[in-house]
Amino acid sequence: MQYEQSLSQSLARLAQLREELKAGIDADAESYNQVMAAYRQAKSSSDGEILIEKAMKGATTVPLETAQKAREVADIVAALGPITNPNMASDLTVAAALAKAAIQGALSNVEINLSSLKDAGFVADMRSKVARLQG
Repeated sequence: MQYEQSLSQSLARLAQLREELKAGIDADAESYNQVMAAYRQAKSSSDGEILIEKAMKGATTVPLETAQKAREVADIVAALGPITNPNMASDLTVAAALAKAAIQGALSNVEINLSSLKDAGFVADMRSKVARLQG
């Protein structure tokens, strides 16, 4: 088969991405917990704003990583189109739509979190990464 190696590599990478994205669910929940803990600590700490900023940066980085992984899924799916059985076209269409939804949802989360951050350099860097993922 002409594309067997390429298909095998794509399937292996997609399986790895699936596991990484599943782990991202827990990472996202944990980053939210860190933000909530930072807000609680800020009430009784002189460095409360620093704690919140740090937690918010983490809560921004996690969905960005999700979007990056989902973009990779979308790119792999797009590359599979021309080399897979035409009967799989609907499966690839669904995969592409789900990857797009994951990217949009994750980037929306990033943008929401960026609006709370004061570190202009971090915000600019993240917005640059968001722009690349949207393009």
